[in-house]
Amino acid sequence: MIMSREDISLKMSQRLITVADMLRSDGEVLRAADVGCDHGYVSIYLVQRKIASSVIAMDVRKGPLSAADANIAECGLKNSISTRLSDGVKELKKGEANAIVIAGMGGKLMERLIDEGNLYDLGIRRAVFQPQSDYEEFRQFIRDKGYLITDERVVYEDGKYYFPMKVDIVDSSFDSKNVFDKTLETLFSDSGDIDKDLMVRICNRYGECNLVRKEPLLVPYLDHGKEVLESILKSLDDSHTGRRKEIMEELSDISFAQKILNR
Repeated sequence: MIMSREDISLKMSQRLITVADMLRSDGEVLRAADVGCDHGYVSIYLVQRKIASSVIAMDVRKGPLSAADANIAECGLKNSISTRLSDGVKELKKGEANAIVIAGMGGKLMERLIDEGNLYDLGIRRAVFQPQSDYEEFRQFIRDKGYLITDERVVYEDGKYYFPMKVDIVDSSFDSKNVFDKTLETLFSDSGDIDKDLMVRICNRYGECNLVRKEPLLVPYLDHGKEVLESILKSLDDSHTGRRKEIMEELSDISFAQKILNR
């Protein structure tokens, strides 16, 4: 099918539209890298909506990159969007982009790609990451890198919840830990004397930005999680001590998160 130069959003899922929109910077038109670009829709959207003046659409596979090339050409954007075969950001050169999108991959794979390229040294200052799995571990990974999660959304699509995150890529001189600690103080100020490890675990599981903003879709996400865990708990006998303990811990965390959303 030949793609016209119509608004590419008509061909995009709400997840991808949300990911692309989250990269938007107040008053600044970005130069972006779209890692794992697949069909190139996000790259095209970024330019069509003037979120980015230029995009390097990157993918490790030749097939999707060829499809992205064709879509970019059909939309008349070859002067603004280039394609590049690359495993993660390995082929991205310093100063070519100041923003990056990595979406639709497993969390552990995304961690590897981020670890293999020093985003700050490459000139990246803003990112949107949307892992498909391992959300809890991924949020902690971002904090351990010294980066700052500044926004997060919940998208429900085709029976699954997605958690795109907007991240500031800062250097070691920026005290991102202090910013996060202040967020913890705000979130848990009326929760009594609770352990900091518990606060961090709850934020890792559900996203501190979602909790601060009282993201509406976090409510059904927590309700569904509680229902599933309670069902599993009923099926376990006393021999599953470790698993029962894990489930009880997560149910307690859900209860804490619900209290934050309801206050």
